Amino acid sequence: MNIAQRLQELVRFLLITVVFLVVSRIFFDLLAGRPMFWTSQEGIDTLVWHSLVGGPFILFALLVAAQRAGSGNTPP
Repeated sequence: MNIAQRLQELVRFLLITVVFLVVSRIFFDLLAGRPMFWTSQEGIDTLVWHSLVGGPFILFALLVAAQRAGSGNTPP
């Protein structure tokens, strides 16, 4: 796989990570009965902080899953 394909795959996983974080936050706000995070600066700051902390873990999980699927490895 060349570098252009790997970068394209990385961008796709970054977008999936962002969508996952935002959609999960929307559902959490709905379930908690709170106003949506975009209605206050504090809500946006909290989303950004949680994304900086949790985003790399989600991205890592996506990359590992893609590598396992691409190489034909299956978990034991």
